[in-house]
Amino acid sequence: MAWTRKLKSGKYSARYRGADGESHPVPGGPWTHKREAEREAGAAEVASRALGWRDPKAAGRPWGEWCAQWWPSRGVAASTDRNDVGRRNNHLMPRWGDVALVDITRHDVKEWAAELRDGEDDEGGLAAGTVIQIVGLLSRSLRAAVDAEVLPYNVADKLKLPAASPGKERFLTREQVAKILGQLDGRHLAMAKLLVGTGMRWGEAAALHRDRIHPERRLVDVVEAFDSTTWRMSPLPKDKQIRTVPVPAWIDLSTLEDQADEDGEDGDGTCGYTHTEGHCPGPLLLTGDRGKIMGYRNFQNVFKFAVRRARVGHVRIHDLRHTYASWLLQGGRTIAEVGELLGHASPLTTQRYARLDVIASEDVLDALGSDPSIPPPSAATKPADELAARRARRAASA
Repeated sequence: MAWTRKLKSGKYSARYRGADGESHPVPGGPWTHKREAEREAGAAEVASRALGWRDPKAAGRPWGEWCAQWWPSRGVAASTDRNDVGRRNNHLMPRWGDVALVDITRHDVKEWAAELRDGEDDEGGLAAGTVIQIVGLLSRSLRAAVDAEVLPYNVADKLKLPAASPGKERFLTREQVAKILGQLDGRHLAMAKLLVGTGMRWGEAAALHRDRIHPERRLVDVVEAFDSTTWRMSPLPKDKQIRTVPVPAWIDLSTLEDQADEDGEDGDGTCGYTHTEGHCPGPLLLTGDRGKIMGYRNFQNVFKFAVRRARVGHVRIHDLRHTYASWLLQGGRTIAEVGELLGHASPLTTQRYARLDVIASEDVLDALGSDPSIPPPSAATKPADELAARRARRAASA
């Protein structure tokens, strides 16, 4: 409820009733015209309720104070928390710690992101990917404030940030992937194809249980990840979404199951690792020696050797995930769809792939195409084939 009162001067003051039920004066008055005073009173009432949280003063709290309340409720993995603490202490607190939540504007966040990227006082800036992670952490904190009805909207949501440097990540072609896969076999080949064909993170693929796959529908549920710090199976944290991902036809699920049978040992029908939440659904899909979880270091060494033999330059295991995203976007899938398939909670994380979103297609599996482990026909045979065709046409016309 908002109302006005005519003063002795002939001008009008205005008041409104806030979400706390109390009467508050409208700042900026008095006004010459009654309609102007009524308009300002109505706007002030709407603003006070939008910035409510059952307490209209909540949005005036410093970001640092809100962060202290929100931080314990994030529910992220231990490794993620260690990285986020550094981002919070080194970048967010110095800039936003004393700034009221309601005073954080979209323009300020964009300027801050540019400063992080370009550097200050002649110091070198941060990599674009690092800036995306830092701004993403601020965005998640503001999204939580929106959920708590402290803020009406998240000013850091869907910001267009500089793309990551091309030198930091690789988007492989099908021919390059085929060359790498051609140097692998057995469980290592199966794991590499699973990574590039589903876009899973290493910890998600290593923790994939056999009961999480649905061969008849060619789908896989990405539910948990292996924490190499605690050696436990943990549910995906809130910033990495649980999802169901299509499996392309060039990944033979029956072969994966056969490999799991060969690697497994007789036991109690579980994966052999503690689950921090819930019950173990059964054995793992792909394992290392003696049915144990496939070690990252072991796979990394084998993968590096395969990359060197394939002569495709520097490639990291995580670049298989980037390649998955690039194939989807080049096949016509949208940024939003790719973000869901990758399990990105924030669109800021997927923004790095925006420049690849150029071509239209039918669906996800068509975008992934044929089996990349089968090399395309050699370009060297093309001229000979064409020459033979010409000779045949000449002979027929003679």
